[in-house]
Amino acid sequence: MTVTNGINVTHTDAFAEIVVSRPVEGEWMGVMQRSALVDALSGLDRETAFVLLRSADRHWARYPDGGPDLPGEDDAATPTLADLCLAIDASPVPVCILLEGLVCGVGAELAIAAQARVATPAARIVFSAARLGRISGAGSTQRLPLAVGAEQALRLLIDARPVPAPEALAIGLVDQVVEGETAADCVAAARAWAQRHALRSPRERGGQDGRSFLRAVKAVRATASEGSLAMALADCAEAALLLPLAQGLAFEATLAAERDSLPQTGALAHLIRAERSAAQMPEALQGVTPEPVTCPTWVGASPQGTALALMALVRGMSVQIWEPDRARLVALLQSIAARQEAAVQSGALTAAKRDADWSRLRTFSDATALEGADLVLVAAETPLPPVRAQVPLLVMGRGELPAGAFRLTISGRVAELGLPQPWSAAAAAQSLAFLRRLGQIVILTAQPSGPGIASRLAGAGGAALRAMHASGVRDEAILAALTDFGVASPRLPKTDSRPEPRDMAPEEITRRWLAALANEGTRLLAEGVAQSAADIDLVAIHGLGLPAECGGPMYQADQRGLMILRRDLRLWAAEADVWEPVPALDRLVSVGRGFSAAISPE
Repeated sequence: MTVTNGINVTHTDAFAEIVVSRPVEGEWMGVMQRSALVDALSGLDRETAFVLLRSADRHWARYPDGGPDLPGEDDAATPTLADLCLAIDASPVPVCILLEGLVCGVGAELAIAAQARVATPAARIVFSAARLGRISGAGSTQRLPLAVGAEQALRLLIDARPVPAPEALAIGLVDQVVEGETAADCVAAARAWAQRHALRSPRERGGQDGRSFLRAVKAVRATASEGSLAMALADCAEAALLLPLAQGLAFEATLAAERDSLPQTGALAHLIRAERSAAQMPEALQGVTPEPVTCPTWVGASPQGTALALMALVRGMSVQIWEPDRARLVALLQSIAARQEAAVQSGALTAAKRDADWSRLRTFSDATALEGADLVLVAAETPLPPVRAQVPLLVMGRGELPAGAFRLTISGRVAELGLPQPWSAAAAAQSLAFLRRLGQIVILTAQPSGPGIASRLAGAGGAALRAMHASGVRDEAILAALTDFGVASPRLPKTDSRPEPRDMAPEEITRRWLAALANEGTRLLAEGVAQSAADIDLVAIHGLGLPAECGGPMYQADQRGLMILRRDLRLWAAEADVWEPVPALDRLVSVGRGFSAAISPE
């Protein structure tokens, strides 16, 4: 047995086994581990019948969230991931890879490079590079189309969705699904399958019909815009059919480098980092084990509260709702039923699951619902009866909060959890875990009263739009500029003024709007309301409808430079106070730092 950098090689009879563990030093599948795996493959005896490649922790993923691998400092160091995949593909000893859990990014590239793929029922395979607008450059665009056909391959590469093992078997992404009660059983089943079958790569097997292959490529091109990721992936798939592997890989590498140089790639990577940072346990709560929430209770009816209740039901939670007004309670139940029925009609929910979810929903017209609650969410302006001490109290849409209550603001997938003063670490940890279980990205804010990040940003953005309108810029021009920038359903503030018309380029309209958002974001950081610029960007993307490809107003300001932001703000400040630079901006400029640096609260 040989162990190097988390690569464990054993030999048994006529086959070998390579087990990949998380290395003590260096990154998983970083250059040190890539090199060790290449050496392990090249060191195998040519008489070995096959090698079984598996992961010690049963997952082939750098991150547990199923998201994309972010560009790393050692990506270009040799052997690269592309080099490693080529070593697997060209190995004189056939490689059978065992896929047991999440197979994502690097793991998916290794899997499609192997001569055979055996999965357990729990396996989920994701080619995730598209979430960054990237082409991985490790060979999947050349190997995947030959394994599953161009139509399926392009769908998997463009959508970046997890493929469960049964579907993967049906489309040819895996060769066999094996079952076992233990990890050892699964390994034995995979080994037995590999012993009975000739292991050959999809390129060696052949079998793709050229005409249907090219029809699928043509269909993607017909709907893809010039310069889009879908168009680039279609070009790569065509190369997989028409070119030898070496030339196809070179073509893929060229397009991958082009995609990596695009501004939106960095912006999307910034947002993924922001989401992963938000998913970590805040330093103030580390060491606190949250109590599970088993009986969440909603107080009052509101659209956002209804949406959260549905999220809880879908995730198998029991939900209690107390609404003393019968008419509002009936309307709430009708809304939940209508949304569930729509989900059934669309195929997103089965009738059986709908009925099971509905059976876990209980409603009350008196305060007895609060007696057993272990978390209370106040969704509307409803008189609140006493709540047991130590029970987390989350309040939405109210001006004044009860003592110890957390202010909850929902902006799409982002939940702002405003901390009261003082606040309970146990209640905060329990609330955080509950909201994350609902699928929310949770950011903590020092916001015991007043509007939160989303409201403050919306106010600043609206003020900028009103100022441009007041200066004579036509509403149609403003709307067109924001739409072209990618803002989802932009809304203009209502005004009756009719100023003298003024021409303004779409780029300047967008810059002025983003500058106002970044200026207000600076104020939020300086006041200590927001904990990071990345949190502000997440709220702007999910709450204000900014396109993810821009990275958010703070990221955009960093990319242009804070000196340029301050210059623009000073230039426009004479027109409206919304562009008056926040003093904290001067402090950042004076030390040559961007928003990624912390701003000390004033």
